[in-house]
Amino acid sequence: MKRFALLALAALACLMARPASAQPAIVEPVALGDPWTADEIAAVQRDLDALLGGAPALRGAHAGVLLVDARTGATLYARNAEDEFQPASTFKLVVGSAALERLGEDYRFRTNASLTASGALVVHGGGDPFLTLGDLDNLALAVAQAGIKRLRGPLLIDSSRYDRKPYAPGWTWDDFTYDYAAKASALAVEENVVHVHVWPAAVAGRPAKVSVDPPVIGVSSSIVTAARAGGADADVDPDPSGRLHLSGTIGLGASSHAIDIAVNDPQAYVAKALALRLRAHGVALVRDLPPADLRTARETRRIWTHLSPPLSLMLPKFWIPSDNFVGEMFLKELGFVSAGRPGTTLAGIAYEKHWLRSLGLDLGSFTLADGCGMSQYDRLTPRDLVGILQHDWNAPYREIVLSALPVGGARGTIEGIAGTPAAGRVFAKTGSMLHVRGLAGYLATQRHGAVTFAFSVDDWNGAYADLAALRAAVLSRVIGD
Repeated sequence: MKRFALLALAALACLMARPASAQPAIVEPVALGDPWTADEIAAVQRDLDALLGGAPALRGAHAGVLLVDARTGATLYARNAEDEFQPASTFKLVVGSAALERLGEDYRFRTNASLTASGALVVHGGGDPFLTLGDLDNLALAVAQAGIKRLRGPLLIDSSRYDRKPYAPGWTWDDFTYDYAAKASALAVEENVVHVHVWPAAVAGRPAKVSVDPPVIGVSSSIVTAARAGGADADVDPDPSGRLHLSGTIGLGASSHAIDIAVNDPQAYVAKALALRLRAHGVALVRDLPPADLRTARETRRIWTHLSPPLSLMLPKFWIPSDNFVGEMFLKELGFVSAGRPGTTLAGIAYEKHWLRSLGLDLGSFTLADGCGMSQYDRLTPRDLVGILQHDWNAPYREIVLSALPVGGARGTIEGIAGTPAAGRVFAKTGSMLHVRGLAGYLATQRHGAVTFAFSVDDWNGAYADLAALRAAVLSRVIGD
């Protein structure tokens, strides 16, 4: 065992010292390859035990690893594979795969707008997580091109497809201002964030300049232009009214600094943003009549319909950038499709549990609280993650899943793989939170075809570069066999 430990440490040191090369060719995992022999599996187990046993990068941490032959499901290596771990964003594999199963790869979200008999405009949210300001502009243009110059105000926003609970249990409250924790709602634009841009004044000591896109939310700023060079150091504090206050500094001569801020009231945000676009296209909102009521509105004319791209093309925009908002929207949509209006997080989780049980997974090893992995309550085992990935590997949508995953050293957010033998051969979802690092997906080995794996770490407080190098050494050992 000592000899294997010395060899493993030497391999790890070599990987850490190896310079990053140009972006590697992507080698997709395939089912074909030489079968693993018993001697080869035993050698992998010895070498990985030597790498992981007592590794300084894992000091004090809880680590679990599982690797299986994707073709046969045979276990190649297991370490704490039945233990529960906080998954962070590897949890997004659950809702993404469940959505492919339940909704189908061609599923599209539909947003509609209609005129009412009283001359009001009603917009029905269809759960599209990627609706943009440009789409709202197209809606306003459709109204103008229909010859409509006046609408009865205010605009009617129908978000009844989903419930009004914007956050899942177990989220951290001080995340709520930031774009990665935006509220989920059935009608959302720009993922329910506003885009704030800050740039320095020409003279040090002067207030920085601030713009908001779209200009629908109140912002005050005490950001000052600092004499030092460099970027911005800015904080955002909301008040109960939803108004935002920016504070901090930005370096003299710095380029524009962008901050995406979650809005407090998604319905009001959409209504104000659409009203701006309507006015830009010459359509006025008349408020000198009693306001229309969504509950009694009689719709007489469909004026606009927007279809999202199919789910197969949305999945890469979810998994590769690891988009929390999309995960929560997908989960509520699963709730809507499986249990009816309104779509709820709990109904989505109920479908996920039904689906996971159908895969033969032990529901006692899961704690499902949200769709993205931000909840402190979420728990999965490496065995669970591999079970979901094995299902996807054997499903008709395998290629969709592979095209939607980050690839180490080539696309997405997998760190530590560039410049190693694993570069271009690791197709996997990352997971990163304080004290948590995870990775789960597929390996394209040199000789044996695809390997499905999960590498979960929590209760960890080390240097990420060291952990990433260790993980790359483990995966490279399996890929190169």
